Formats: sequence, structure tokens, C-alpha cells
Amino acid sequence: MQAIILAAGMGRRLNSLTGGLPKPMLKITDKSIIHYQIESCLSYGVEQFIIVVGYREADLKAHVLEVLTPEQVVFVVNPDYATTNTLYSLYLARDYLDHDTLYFNGDVLFERELLQKLLKYQGSTILVEMKACGEEEVKVAINDESFVTAIGKDISLGDSVGEFIGIACFRQEVLSKLIAFLKLGIRASLHNNYFEHAVNQCCDILNILAVSTGNAACIEIDFPEDIVRAKELFNK
Repeated sequence: MQAIILAAGMGRRLNSLTGGLPKPMLKITDKSIIHYQIESCLSYGVEQFIIVVGYREADLKAHVLEVLTPEQVVFVVNPDYATTNTLYSLYLARDYLDHDTLYFNGDVLFERELLQKLLKYQGSTILVEMKACGEEEVKVAINDESFVTAIGKDISLGDSVGEFIGIACFRQEVLSKLIAFLKLGIRASLHNNYFEHAVNQCCDILNILAVSTGNAACIEIDFPEDIVRAKELFNK
């Protein structure tokens, strides 16, 4: 098992509070978000990492190497981080997606027990906060067996069971199909789309289980109010 963290973005919506600091380097607890993600993975025996960087690349690399050795991490650079999104970042890392992989958006804070929930299943899984969603959230629809039937912002609110929180476990057999759809997305010039677009194309041919976050705390840091909420959740 390895882990990939997509950490290339600029986090423009938080600049007024962060002074331009990359979101993964933001400290909510006594650790930065990305240090927390890495240490959580290490605690479950994951020791190899792929980290996609872009904005303030040198700073983020140095920050990661405070907790990992150079042998433990491969850095993939997205030079077009200002004009692309997670579909392109994941596409750039495609050559390293050759075995079971934990996936993280680089701005997600979570209770470590959620990784255990993902990893206890043999198949591919995504974490979903079961709730009523808003229009802008990445929504998930499932069938009666809790397998994902659709994922994305454009899913109707009536079909949604909750929000994908940016953490998943993709097994090797799913990754090979996912890479094919990432390539199709790039050929269609969808560089600024989200990686969930490629996952959505796979849903009718692959079984990806939606795993509920339950009562465990988790939050994606996008807006200033998310920082306030994250501090309430994780600094108890």
C-alpha cells in the first residue's frame, strides 16, 4: 500500500488568512495538514508516498522532507497548477499508480480511525460524510449495496447520500481503469476538471464502496469558516 497526496493548488480563497501559505502546510492542530496526513498513513504501515506539488513547490517539498526521507517519497510536479485541477494532477502521477493506493486531497483533516474503516475492505472504497449536501459539494449516489453509482458536483440533491471528503482507497484493478479515463479526460481538454470526473466514468463498470465517516471528525479546508470549524473539531 502506498499513498498519494494531491497538494499542487494555490488555495486562493484562504490567502487573506494564510498569507499565501500552501493549504497543506496550514497548521490546525500542532501539525500541518500534510504532516498529519503523512503521520496517519505511517501509523497504518504505509511508508511510500507520491506527492503532487506545484504552488510554492520548493517550500512544500522541504516541509514534507521534515517527516519523510527522500527514499520514502516521489514528488510529481504540476507546472500548470494555476490553470489545472485534480484530474490533471492525478494524471501526471499515473506512472506511479501501479498498486493499491490511498488517495488524499491535500487539504483534508480527519480522525485517523477513518483510514482503518477504508482499509478493512478488500475492494476499493471512498469516504462519504452522509448528510444533506449543497449544490457546490462533491456529492455521491449509491445503490442498495452501497456501491457508488455517481460522484460529482452536478448530481441532483435528491440522489445524493452525502459528500465525498477527499479520501479514498483505490485497489490496483480499479486504478488501471481509472487511469484510462484520466487519459480520456486529458484528450478532451478537461485539465481544469476534478479527478472525480474520471471516477464517475468508472462507476458503471467498477465496484467502489461508499464508506460512511460515521461520527468521526473530518473536514476539507476550502474557506475561512472551515478553519474555524476545523479548530473546533480537532483542538478539543
